[in-house]
Amino acid sequence: MAKKRKLPLKACVKCKALVQDTVEVCPICGSREFTEEWDGFIAVIDPEKSEAAKMLSISQKGVFSIKVH
Repeated sequence: MAKKRKLPLKACVKCKALVQDTVEVCPICGSREFTEEWDGFIAVIDPEKSEAAKMLSISQKGVFSIKVH
């Protein structure tokens, strides 16, 4: 079985924004709580027109995890 490659990203526990491992404060919500345990991601370009963003309660542009553990 192939080894799963880890992206150098962590997810904000509060808003699910994905950021580089070196970021200390979430640029979306200002939280300092992050996790490396997340699954899937979505890139939101126009949150007002995106049905997926609405389903996930995402209201800003960015890259977000689908699920945070």
